[in-house]
Amino acid sequence: MNTKPKESATRKMIDSILENLGWNIDESSPECNVFTERAKTRSQAKLLKGKQPDYVLYEPSTDRAVAIIEAKRMGQTLSEALEQAVTNYANPLDVNIVFACDGGLIESFDKRSGGPLMLDGEPITNFLPVNSLLKFAKEGPNLSTPTRTQQTKQELIKVFAQANDLLRKEGLREGIERFTEFSNLLFLKLISEIETEKEHRGEGRQLEARYCWEAFSEKPAKEMLDYINDTVLRRFVQSYNHSGDVFQKQILIKNAHTLKNIVDRLSELHLLNTESDIKGDAFEYFLKHSVTVGNDLGEYFTPRHIVKLIVELIDPRFQETVYDPCCGTGGFLIEAFRHISEKVKKTDATKYTLEKETVYGRELTGTARIAKLNMILAGDGHTNIRQMDSLESPVKDKYSIVLTNFPFSQYTDYGHLYGFDTDSANPIFLKHAIDACEDGGRIGVVVPEGLLFDESRSCTKIRRIMTETCKIEAIIALHNFVFRPYTGQPTSILILTKGTPTSKVWFFDADTDGFEKTGSQRGRRTVSGENQLLNLRRIWSAKPETDSSFWIDIDTIRKTNYKLSLNSYKQKENRPDWVSLGGENGVCDIRIGGTPKTTIKDYYGNKYLWVTITDMKKSKYIMETNKMLSDSGVQNSNVKLLPKGTVLLSFKLTIGKVAIAGKDLYTNEAIAGLIPKSNKVLPMYLYYILPAIDLDAYTQRAAKGKTLNRKILQSIKIPVPPLEEQKAFIKEMEEREAKVMKLYEQVKESERSFRDSARTYLAERRQTNSEL
Repeated sequence: MNTKPKESATRKMIDSILENLGWNIDESSPECNVFTERAKTRSQAKLLKGKQPDYVLYEPSTDRAVAIIEAKRMGQTLSEALEQAVTNYANPLDVNIVFACDGGLIESFDKRSGGPLMLDGEPITNFLPVNSLLKFAKEGPNLSTPTRTQQTKQELIKVFAQANDLLRKEGLREGIERFTEFSNLLFLKLISEIETEKEHRGEGRQLEARYCWEAFSEKPAKEMLDYINDTVLRRFVQSYNHSGDVFQKQILIKNAHTLKNIVDRLSELHLLNTESDIKGDAFEYFLKHSVTVGNDLGEYFTPRHIVKLIVELIDPRFQETVYDPCCGTGGFLIEAFRHISEKVKKTDATKYTLEKETVYGRELTGTARIAKLNMILAGDGHTNIRQMDSLESPVKDKYSIVLTNFPFSQYTDYGHLYGFDTDSANPIFLKHAIDACEDGGRIGVVVPEGLLFDESRSCTKIRRIMTETCKIEAIIALHNFVFRPYTGQPTSILILTKGTPTSKVWFFDADTDGFEKTGSQRGRRTVSGENQLLNLRRIWSAKPETDSSFWIDIDTIRKTNYKLSLNSYKQKENRPDWVSLGGENGVCDIRIGGTPKTTIKDYYGNKYLWVTITDMKKSKYIMETNKMLSDSGVQNSNVKLLPKGTVLLSFKLTIGKVAIAGKDLYTNEAIAGLIPKSNKVLPMYLYYILPAIDLDAYTQRAAKGKTLNRKILQSIKIPVPPLEEQKAFIKEMEEREAKVMKLYEQVKESERSFRDSARTYLAERRQTNSEL
């Protein structure tokens, strides 16, 4: 086993990143603007009183310090590093901006706001180029992308909407076919701007000017069509199609005037903005926000801040191989490629390794081609992306890192290739990811919550396999809005290291992520306030127990049938003398009802009371309902009789409503009937005590909200004092309830009196007007 990296390893990485960002780290050069373990001037050194900062960054050609970098080895919290840097270095040198880095994660902090640097409402979690950092230093900790860039993004979508109509007239099918054709032209526009930008920076072009936008955009319509087909596309096919059909030999547009119209509209846009450094992000933005193809491609999009977080937690390094078996448009691969590239000195050898031997992806649909285009814009690395069904072709111990967000709730014919007897693809995708990773490698995967607690044989089996073959570094529970508007299904992030069995698991509850909790089709906007993902990053190396995190040992996990959902272990209100609500040693028999088929009218009649959650809003005792059942409805369904006096508890989505059956009745499957056993507990005691129990701590996350099930209901524990004490409690609660009702009636009477007074006044005014 290798020794752990020290702080010196972190510093080597920081040096490479700063150099790639344009900082001069050569302290023998008069142009140096990065100083290590010292300040630049003697007067500044005196202010530090012998303390040695890891890095001080300066405004070029001046003695003005603009930022401090604190380097730490893995295992130290970034929050502590930031505090140390502010106290020891930033305050004495009058510097506002501080960074902390542990070799994997980078955090920013600004004294003016007391929080991270923010761009467009999102925290900065990387080092910045010279000009960008100077802008933050001079203008403040919260900056926005230039308005022009935001307008360009919206104009891009508008141009696609116009192009969509033109392509429809060309006979191209709605959705992916039109989108693909437009993406060809968008790619040509973007790659041309990238090459022009390189030339302006004095770098060599990879694509000659005669194949770029300016070479054909001003040509007459027919000549433009021929030039793109005969010259431009031929060049791209020769350069890139060795890995598959990245580019078509001919564009599908046959009408030269349609092509000319679309090219003219795109020519009006400048998609790259060096101030905001969006580069290929314009292409990614377009992919994500093209409303016309949202239903076709939406399932492939993992929010960028989640992709970035997972990549940073996994921390892929140069010469490691990164694999995504469900790469979609390439989000994980692009972020991993960028993450590795920024830490490597650029040479022909490192460039070859990055482009040819680093990222590998598979995608079932034609979106694989979009992923290749996306990779080319990001700096290449498209060579090893294949269009294929990953589950059909298992991979064994091949890659250093596996990153993926596989499509949920799919079916597969290939479970047998992985030792599973199921057609559910969820456990098979996870098994594929584990198998594909080599021993000692790391896995970052988004999974549906059900996979972590479902008691089906296949889900239980994959959880057992995961704990026995991998060290589960963390399970990060995301809230239900993270993937909106695409899906509201609850999800968690698994961070694994393959090759060592799990001894304990660290759970983190990310109930906020810096974005509003909404399902709006326009997307989730950033919001100020608590962002648990920032807290996660700051404590990641140490993984302490906090209000949002805790450890669970493997023996406890085994006893729960290998459940790995956070809510299965979340701290519940529990005391040794409390008693289970149900089960063999519980105080109640728990009966859960059902719903007769609504398509059979004969099942519904006027003989038996059938209660739904709506009925529970009426009163304490349920004596009537909105729907009733017939004899055949009872006989031909799974409804269950609940005798008079049964306590009713809602437990699906609407959780915690209570009522008492005033008559014999039946309920639907969202209401549990609690029938006290052996006079251990009084129904009215249950009615009053259950709303005080934290039922939310027992819930499992479901697509439409939180839910309980029979097994969980049985495990809920409540205090069960002697009957005399229960009776005293009931009496006290009834007296309090009577006072509340009296006050409520007084309020209603006051409201009636207020309305009557207003009516009297109005009548008097009318009488006065009539007399006048």
